Amino acid sequence: MLISITEISNLTGADRRRIRSLLADLEATKEHAARCAMSPGEALPRLYVRDDGDFDLTSERARLAHFQANAAQLTAKHLEGSLIPIEQVADVVGDEYANVRAKLLAIPAKAAPQVVGLSTVAIRTRLDDLIRSAWRS
Repeated sequence: MLISITEISNLTGADRRRIRSLLADLEATKEHAARCAMSPGEALPRLYVRDDGDFDLTSERARLAHFQANAAQLTAKHLEGSLIPIEQVADVVGDEYANVRAKLLAIPAKAAPQVVGLSTVAIRTRLDDLIRSAWRS
């Protein structure tokens, strides 16, 4: 049985470029050269050899199972509604920021006629009240 680099990538989760570089010295069979087909028995050990030279397919299977479990958990959370798409969050937060900005920018126009002729302490108190009311509403 021969498999392509794309199939190896799908099975292992490794990037096609990484696989191609690790298997560069392995020649594809002549009849399947266009697909870059090769024997899994030759290709997979080259991808899963530890630094000490031992083949460690078990740890790679455990790693794959871990990532598949994480993906399944994210899918389940998304389906149950506990995850919110970032676009929706950005829209809501953007609207809130725009609302606060508009209220804060309106303060000088509101305050100008109200503070004419007041003392510094009274102006500060009035501005403080206007800012606090903008934050609350």
